[in-house]
Amino acid sequence: MRALVAPVRFTPSWRRINVRGCHCCGEVLDDQNLRWEYEFPDELVDEPSEISYRSRAVILSEVGSFLRCVAPIRLDNGAVARFGVWVGILDDVEQVMAAGRAGGDVWASLRFTGVLANTLRPWPTIYRPIVSVAVSEPDLVPLLVDSRDPHMRDVLTNVWPHADVISQREQHG
Repeated sequence: MRALVAPVRFTPSWRRINVRGCHCCGEVLDDQNLRWEYEFPDELVDEPSEISYRSRAVILSEVGSFLRCVAPIRLDNGAVARFGVWVGILDDVEQVMAAGRAGGDVWASLRFTGVLANTLRPWPTIYRPIVSVAVSEPDLVPLLVDSRDPHMRDVLTNVWPHADVISQREQHG
């Protein structure tokens, strides 16, 4: 299975910040390379003390186990906006974590079901949809590939106006 979008490697994240520069060199990214990352799941933004373990890819807390994933959103100018979101794991948490520790082909074949733990703008009415997540290659961040929620499925499968997504993200961070 090939990735739907260009590979996204694990990178440090910040709370709801529009990443307009390269994380390596600081070079300004063009409109074809859009990425926003959420530092915490929404329910932990005001309660980071509830987090018992945190890495760039995993958050374990009193409210759940979360894995960093990417929601790839296709735009009408041909670009893909990548939202670095947190997904609450609904399937066997130990199995998902074991795949992460094993890496390689075990990680690359990972598929699981979870709950999107961040509100996406410009789609704030979609709240905690069930999503399907898949990893396509070793060392790649898992991608949201489908949803049981018809509105979230539309977000993942439709093409969205670039100007609308950019203006909403810049207004709300």
